[in-house]
Amino acid sequence: MLQIASGPGLYGERLAIALGFVTLISAVATFASCRSCLSFLGRFGLKNPMDMRWYRPFYKYHGYYWWVFLMGLFLHLLTAMMHTAIPTAGDPDAQIHWIILSLGFASLVLVGIVLSSCRSLVWLLNLFREKNLLSDKKYQPFYRFHSYYWLILILLIAGHFASSYIHAGIWPR
Repeated sequence: MLQIASGPGLYGERLAIALGFVTLISAVATFASCRSCLSFLGRFGLKNPMDMRWYRPFYKYHGYYWWVFLMGLFLHLLTAMMHTAIPTAGDPDAQIHWIILSLGFASLVLVGIVLSSCRSLVWLLNLFREKNLLSDKKYQPFYRFHSYYWLILILLIAGHFASSYIHAGIWPR
C-alpha cells in the first residue's frame, strides 16, 4: 500500500513550492515587461509586442513587477530555508537539496545583479547619488550587459526548477 507522507515538513515543502510558483510567475512578468525581452524577441524575428495594444499598459508597470518578484522571492527563500535548513550528512536528500539550494542562491545573486543593472530601477540607486547613474562611465559597461544577466538568470531558474521538480514533482504528496 502506498503511504503518503504528512506532517509539518510536508506543509513547509508545499508552502515553499507554492511561493516558488508565485515567484516564477512574477519573474516571468518582470522579464516580459523588460526591454531585454523585447530585444530577445527581435533577435528571433518575432513581432514587437509594443505594437500590441494590450502590451503597453503591461510594459508600463515593469517596476511594480520587480517589487512583487522580490517579495515573492524573499518569502520563497525564507520558507525553503525553514523547510530544508542546511543539508547535513545524515539527510537522505542532502545531495539534491544542495543542488536546489546552490542554484537558488546563485539565482538570488543574479537577481541582485539584474536588478542593479535595470534601467527602470536606476532611480532608486540615484537617490544616493548626485549624478545620474546612467551617465556614469564606470556604470555603463555593467549596465550594457543587462540582457545577458537576464539570460544567465533564466538558465539558473530553469536549473533550480528542474532540480526541484526531480526532487518533489509539481506538488509533493
